[in-house]
Amino acid sequence: MNLFDLIFTGKKNSKTSVRSLVKRSTTRTDVLDGIKILYKKHPFSKNIRISVKPDGRVLVTMPKNASFLRAKEFVLKNKDWIKERVSKSTPKTRENEAVIEERRKLAHKILPKRLDELARKYGFKYAKVFVKNQRTVWGSCSYRNNINLNLNLVALDSEFIDYVLLHELTHTVHKNHQKAFYDLLTKNMPNALDIQKRLKKIKISALK
Repeated sequence: MNLFDLIFTGKKNSKTSVRSLVKRSTTRTDVLDGIKILYKKHPFSKNIRISVKPDGRVLVTMPKNASFLRAKEFVLKNKDWIKERVSKSTPKTRENEAVIEERRKLAHKILPKRLDELARKYGFKYAKVFVKNQRTVWGSCSYRNNINLNLNLVALDSEFIDYVLLHELTHTVHKNHQKAFYDLLTKNMPNALDIQKRLKKIKISALK
């Protein structure tokens, strides 16, 4: 079980009709000692679960046929646990989450388009592109030529972005870092090794 999760297992309310479930709202919000609580019914939930997110948000998921009253009782029973977990989510954490979300939106807008432009320009072909919040790498290319790009690239200068994109596109031809790989990379980007050297000094963690 996640340290920030609590689960309540209770019997289903067999008296609740399907028709009444359709008419009822599947979400509800409440405030507990200044903490906003979001209750959400989920068709695949079997138990009532309390989750405290890293940014301090509290989500209570519950089965479709569970009552909001029962869920609220579970929350009240565990309010000290909730308050303790929320207190561990600092303003810095919430600020970082907001920054990441902004970068994610920008990355989805910029990176796939630029990757396609470079692929067309230099004659590369790739399968799919994914934008992720990766902790240790700027990008990667699978054996199926699916390219993963780190959303934090948008915090860098354009020359670093182009280097990473061309680096991964080159891997669609050469899967290793042997001489043939660098020959092709530097053919398309003559200053690639210089950019690579400077990029290694930039820590992804320092951008968050």
